[in-house]
Amino acid sequence: MPPRFMGVLSVMTISLPRAIACSIILASIALSGGCGSQRPLHIVKRDGDAAYKAGDFAKAQSDYGEYVTRKPEAHQLRYDLARAYVADGRARSAIEELTIALDVSPLNDDYLDLQARAMFDAGERDALTTLLRRNASERGRVSDFLRLGEYSAKLGNADEAKEALLTAAKIDGGKTVKPQLALADFYGSVGDRKTQTRRLRMAYFIDPSNETVVQQLIAMGEQPAPGFGLRPEEFPLPQFSPRE
Repeated sequence: MPPRFMGVLSVMTISLPRAIACSIILASIALSGGCGSQRPLHIVKRDGDAAYKAGDFAKAQSDYGEYVTRKPEAHQLRYDLARAYVADGRARSAIEELTIALDVSPLNDDYLDLQARAMFDAGERDALTTLLRRNASERGRVSDFLRLGEYSAKLGNADEAKEALLTAAKIDGGKTVKPQLALADFYGSVGDRKTQTRRLRMAYFIDPSNETVVQQLIAMGEQPAPGFGLRPEEFPLPQFSPRE
């Protein structure tokens, strides 16, 4: 502790009650860097989350960066740091963090979605296409084909986008709304209003309470009601046993 503090504290300990004097001494030690200079990690994350929510992406990067420096294995925080980088227009820095996070959790769709966005923002078109095609062919999940379809459309490859989205819907088997909505968006983007409406009606068949589906149908001038939905093309037909 600097000598100037010692003299002041000596006087204070004489004139103040012991408990108060001890508190002041401990606080002075902390302020002078003697101990307790690091925030607990949960506080670092809390501050980073608050900064991100407030749109202070530089502060969020600082907090999340401190967290991963102190705990490098925290791949979720690397994802949070990458989100702050993307929001701040620093896509290449985001890719570096996501590459590390995906080494630990290679099937995490949140990480993969953000990686695709960061690569798109960074202008890495060829690398992005190669990555998405490989993920779809090697893993074959609905989410992988949806991601390939989304970014193929963004990159101007409509044929590949359509094929990928249809494959996603086929793998899904007409069970969930997401592939149908993705197809509806695609057909809307190429001006095929009729097929767009059909796919929305299929989504409505799957989940008539889905607000996104209902609002999109209303926006197209439709009035969804019981019986309005269409059985998805990919939905398996019921199997009947032959009569004996």
